[in-house]
Amino acid sequence: MAMAGKVYVVEDADPGASSGIPAGTFPGTLAGLLDALDAARYRSAAGTPKVLAIAEGKDRQVIRRFENGQETW
Repeated sequence: MAMAGKVYVVEDADPGASSGIPAGTFPGTLAGLLDALDAARYRSAAGTPKVLAIAEGKDRQVIRRFENGQETW
């Protein structure tokens, strides 16, 4: 049985609001985390809030939220 690896996902914070930018996925490595943090910060500066989540299989946990290019929590 193949196991799903961990990935970082950058997506819209509000599922109802669509920015037109597809969710970005990044590998579950330290470099992937750093790239995902930068992407979330950059994409949120365009207007719509973004979240950074860890996804592993069907499990998903939001770890950061960005608004206007700044981390909000």
